[in-house]
Amino acid sequence: MGVVRSSLTDLLGVLSDAVAPDRLRFDDGSDPATPESTADAPVTVHTLAVNRVGRSRREGPLLDLELKVAVECHGPTQLDNMEKLLVALEHNSRYTVVSGSDVQPDDYASAIRGGLGFLVRVPVALSLEEPSGPLVTEPLVASTAIARRIHGRLVDVHNKGIPDAYIRAHSSATAVVSDPTGHFEVLASADELQHFVVAVRGSEREVSADTSSLPVIIRWE
Repeated sequence: MGVVRSSLTDLLGVLSDAVAPDRLRFDDGSDPATPESTADAPVTVHTLAVNRVGRSRREGPLLDLELKVAVECHGPTQLDNMEKLLVALEHNSRYTVVSGSDVQPDDYASAIRGGLGFLVRVPVALSLEEPSGPLVTEPLVASTAIARRIHGRLVDVHNKGIPDAYIRAHSSATAVVSDPTGHFEVLASADELQHFVVAVRGSEREVSADTSSLPVIIRWE
């Protein structure tokens, strides 16, 4: 079983346990949903995308991916099941529930095809093999760092989100662009104090922020 598939299976296990004894149905596109199938399994899960986040080194070279999954609840128990699922995911720090402010209306309509629902982001790390180089005549000293995902919001002096801003943590080579509400997610080191390069409409600054509590708020003043 591939790493992405294994990560999806783990998520399905968490969701299935949360709504038991109700059944959960995984929709891989081969069997279209019908009123009978949603009545028998009032929770439906289907994948939306697998995106490349970047490269990192923890226990060797890794390709960091992000699996995006849609979770839908149907029928008379949909509110109860939504509550159970959100609580279960809140207790599992591996998963990130995409909040309503981070989802554009068109994106939500295309992802949640019926009933109530939400999106989940699942981090996936694939091990990579690096080609061996020539023999080293002197000792090679290497250091590794543990990466983590930081989510936050870039705001102006009026606490209004700033869209389309370039944001990069000094501890990462990967840059992101803030969404229309100013929200962003970026990979960084495990250090609580992070230093960011922020560029807004051609003006660039370096900003430091305490990331011990998330989401982090970065102010552009």
